Amino acid sequence: MAQPGTFALWVRAVRPFAYSASLIPVALGGLWAFREGPIDWINFALAIIAGMLFHTGTNLINDYYDFKSGVDREGTLGSSGVLVAKLMPPRQILQGGIVAFILGCLLGFYLVSQAGWPILLLGIIGFLGGFFYTASPFSYKYQALGEIGVFIMMGVLMVLGGYLVQNRPFNWEVILFSLPIAFLVAAILHANDIRDITDDRAARIRTMAILMGRGSAGILYDVMIIAAYAVVALMVALQMLSPWALLVLLTLPLGVKNIKTIHQAQGEKPASLAMMDVATAQLHLSFGVLLCVGMLLARLM
Repeated sequence: MAQPGTFALWVRAVRPFAYSASLIPVALGGLWAFREGPIDWINFALAIIAGMLFHTGTNLINDYYDFKSGVDREGTLGSSGVLVAKLMPPRQILQGGIVAFILGCLLGFYLVSQAGWPILLLGIIGFLGGFFYTASPFSYKYQALGEIGVFIMMGVLMVLGGYLVQNRPFNWEVILFSLPIAFLVAAILHANDIRDITDDRAARIRTMAILMGRGSAGILYDVMIIAAYAVVALMVALQMLSPWALLVLLTLPLGVKNIKTIHQAQGEKPASLAMMDVATAQLHLSFGVLLCVGMLLARLM
């Protein structure tokens, strides 16, 4: 079988199919600002691109350190697989991650010039959180803090950043608004960790799923999914969101299906969980797109 070309390998390594996890929250932050009045659409687009570049850097650095630490090895299902299959040298992946972060920072500096020091603060937190997700000396993903980090950085802070680049003042309502997508992006990682309990335990790392055990970890997954819908419903009931936001309920069958799959899984490495991270990412994308549509309809109608 012919080896994939350089471009195809980089596409596989950066995993663009996962970009919705960074695109959606930044877009939602911008749309929250749009409901308040006109916005700068150039800043809107640049903030999304910067978020995706930070996401790319995090993915590549994560691949490098997961491979170096033995978390990703033959027979496991994690990351892009290019290093395990020896399709690219590890140093090249590390360099790619650093370049992605540099490009994201350059865009970030422009946004700082437009919206001030809050964007600089969020950028610093995003860079450190993304780089040291698996990089030494912190490697907080390996200390059962992955879900918390992802919840904060790819949920709360990305939504807040998308809002603040529009030169809006800090608003606690935006934090509440960020919680549904934060719960769902954390659920993607949690589903991945539930699937990988056996492999991660063999690699001698700690995840929340390992510490809780499969049964309790499944309950936490339920809470994350249910909480996403509950927060939207609460904000609609309090008239903080338009009823158009309830379009997210169209994704409820997928959420219920995912919950059932998590709890019906049996055995140490159940085949039914092989694609649970992907299924949860599909829920995150569908929920996020419908919430974006609801925000736009509320503004334009």
